[in-house]
Amino acid sequence: MRWLLLLTLLTLAHGATPDEVLTRVRAIEPLRAQRVQKGAPLPSDEDIRKAAAGTVVSGVRGTTGWGVAVLNLPIGRLWAGLNDETRHPGYTATAYSELMSGAPCASGRKVFQYLPVPMLDDRWWVSVLRTNQTLQRDSGGAVRELYFQGGSDPAEVTSAAARKLLPEAAPIRSTRGGWFLVAIDPYTTYVEYHSNTDPGEGVPQSVALKLVARGVRETILAMEKFAKEGHPVCPVF
Repeated sequence: MRWLLLLTLLTLAHGATPDEVLTRVRAIEPLRAQRVQKGAPLPSDEDIRKAAAGTVVSGVRGTTGWGVAVLNLPIGRLWAGLNDETRHPGYTATAYSELMSGAPCASGRKVFQYLPVPMLDDRWWVSVLRTNQTLQRDSGGAVRELYFQGGSDPAEVTSAAARKLLPEAAPIRSTRGGWFLVAIDPYTTYVEYHSNTDPGEGVPQSVALKLVARGVRETILAMEKFAKEGHPVCPVF
């Protein structure tokens, strides 16, 4: 029994190598066909190896910001953090987040969010967030997708607190994106994130693209910190 315990400890200390992470990610490729957001940017093998070595790799393709990382978190714990938007302020750049309809952490919920933008008008929007339950079921929970799409219909802003913020900000035109997670082992999760947002009037495209590129990396790191420190209330499974 001692040798088995020693082997387990050595395995945990060693962690997955970049090639092992790449092999695992490529092994689940057939499951990508079940993704809802089939047009999400795909990282290269080199991007995945860099991420496995500890770098958050990010960039912009067209008008879509994308990022890839390997985080020292169990997939269930990270998943709980991602689905707990109303408690993201203080970790992400959003200053206010409130559930407009649906149940907390549940697929199909609508969430109002408010984003301060230095030297420009602040922005607000309402997103619908959904989980890919088929993908999660067929992979035994080892592969998961959370995706969102939103806009700025004032009729969807149903709380007094959120409506009070509308005059202080400009509405975005649209936003869509999502998260794709793969369990590398019980303690490590491979992450892909992408976001395509039209911020609306008053934001030059060059500025918008810079904000997107920086925002993707910051969002991944913020979600890692929140999942570790923020005590998400969503179920861990």
